[in-house]
Amino acid sequence: MKHAALALFLAVLCTFPAWSQPSNLSFLSTSSPANCGTTDNAVVSAQTLFGSGSGFGCLKTVILPQFAIGAGWTSQGIEFLPTQTPIAGLVTGTTPSYRVWVKLGSGATFTAAGSTTAAPFNTAQNGCLGIWATEAGGALPLAQGFDFGVPSGTMQFGTLTSVARVGSCAGGVDTQIAGLAQGPAQYQIVAPNASVLSQAEVELSYFLVSGNTSWQITVDPVDITSAKPRWTAPLFEGNGYTTSFSVVNASNNAQTVSVALHDESGVNIGTPKVTPSLAPGCGCNTFGQNAVGGFYANTVTGLFGNIGTKTGTIEFTGSGNIIVIVLRTVNNSLGSVPAK
Repeated sequence: MKHAALALFLAVLCTFPAWSQPSNLSFLSTSSPANCGTTDNAVVSAQTLFGSGSGFGCLKTVILPQFAIGAGWTSQGIEFLPTQTPIAGLVTGTTPSYRVWVKLGSGATFTAAGSTTAAPFNTAQNGCLGIWATEAGGALPLAQGFDFGVPSGTMQFGTLTSVARVGSCAGGVDTQIAGLAQGPAQYQIVAPNASVLSQAEVELSYFLVSGNTSWQITVDPVDITSAKPRWTAPLFEGNGYTTSFSVVNASNNAQTVSVALHDESGVNIGTPKVTPSLAPGCGCNTFGQNAVGGFYANTVTGLFGNIGTKTGTIEFTGSGNIIVIVLRTVNNSLGSVPAK
């Protein structure tokens, strides 16, 4: 796990209720930061973040295309900030930090235990859109996801334990619903300037421990502005290898995505397949909004059938922007595949 050796002495927890005004605003600048008025790094104010207060930050929205919670899978968010040089012009203090808001993309689904039907969990059973997480042994059952600060030179961990919740959104008592949840997840990072924001790291580590099987992989997120209509990744299928993927709609229009396999000579392997219609997100780098919409996850054999042992490429083509993650399993190990 990236930076794992630092965890023993760098894990400092800073948690606050979601969407509330924190006491430490050191991740905000007193004036609008330079180089943050771009599509990638948008300027955001304390008024937008908390509804009150002063100061400005630099915002980036990143997407983790796939996660799984339940059925033996555990997902853990990892956040890290290298040691920063003190700078003048912060609302509080001079040591930069960053703050991250975590929530699920609008395309997340949830399958309750004993059910075979997956549905957007924020509408199932009158549920709220949110994530349950455990930080340093304490639960964070916050209805709109959760947020926390990452000070200079520290690492944070958030183990996602469930995503379906009922009760609090209707004025009642919060309750988790056991089952399996799938992504995408969205991180919105706010730092005092573009330099700190570029060093603010987030990752997803997810793992499965079941009997003699133990898989673990750490996946880097994708900046929403890196979304594009076409992605290509290496294909290795058969002889013990299994290729799986998740494709996420990162546009503000519903779309289907074509999935095609090619051998090493560029010849089609079977007939290209088309995903179901994927719901839109906002396709934007805007605080509090879901940048991404619906997603489709499958394995190569699940979509194309048994194609035997093949090497080549797997291509994803949408009518609008999409984000893709490709994974590969072999001999009880799980790895990520570079998709470009």
